[in-house]
Amino acid sequence: MNIGRSDIDWKSLSHDEIDIIIAERIEADNRRIKANGGKKSKRAGYILERIAEINNLREADKEAQDGKVKKNRFIRRHNLHPEDDLRALQLMILTLDFPAPDYSVMRVKSDAGKVRDIVKQKYFPWRILHHAIMRVIEEDVYRNLIYDTSACIKGKGLHFGVRRMKRFLHRYPEYKWFVKTDFKKFYQSILHELIVAALRRKFKDERFIKLIEIAVLSYDSGTELVDVLENEVERKKRCSDWSIYKPTYREFCGKSDRSYNEGEISCQMPA
Repeated sequence: MNIGRSDIDWKSLSHDEIDIIIAERIEADNRRIKANGGKKSKRAGYILERIAEINNLREADKEAQDGKVKKNRFIRRHNLHPEDDLRALQLMILTLDFPAPDYSVMRVKSDAGKVRDIVKQKYFPWRILHHAIMRVIEEDVYRNLIYDTSACIKGKGLHFGVRRMKRFLHRYPEYKWFVKTDFKKFYQSILHELIVAALRRKFKDERFIKLIEIAVLSYDSGTELVDVLENEVERKKRCSDWSIYKPTYREFCGKSDRSYNEGEISCQMPA
């Protein structure tokens, strides 16, 4: 069978034929990696095939259901015919033909009183797809992050960040205090163009980039919200002490009680 990059009429193929083509493409890519001494290329390819591989979709389905089967009626409905749904999702990925995204917004109030707007999608196909994507690209994405990045990373998190902060304060006693910072409306204000540009530097599969635009970036990035936040930043700059006097770099580094900006650790968060 042809394992090249030419267009294939996936809808005309049987499940077995699709599995064979995907397996051959992945195996061909693995042989290239092995011939290169086990070293992957700087920009990974054949991402879409790895995401659409049926075993990857089955494992993604298990991860997406973890602890939610009894509470979610959509999962119970999906479990009546899971294999049919996964095969339908596989075809959606390979053809990049998805139904229109159906978002719902849920407002959640934390224990501290902070209100968050959580954007949700239906379990099938979107949540399974998100897990399937992360199972493939997670290692490549995390490899490029600094060690101190901890948000949404297995084995890390808030307590890891606290331990690292204590270690830095113990190692460098001249740091008397630090500033805890936060990004206001972080997810809603991310420009999609920046995310796509960052992914293109790591992944050369343009079909995968298109999949990300469909599955993850189909919501409104909030251009108006960005303008509002930028105006707020400019307003605070005009009212801040830094607008009156800004020390030189030498003066700033020479202060024994200068602050340690936690953003230097946490601003690279992949989430």
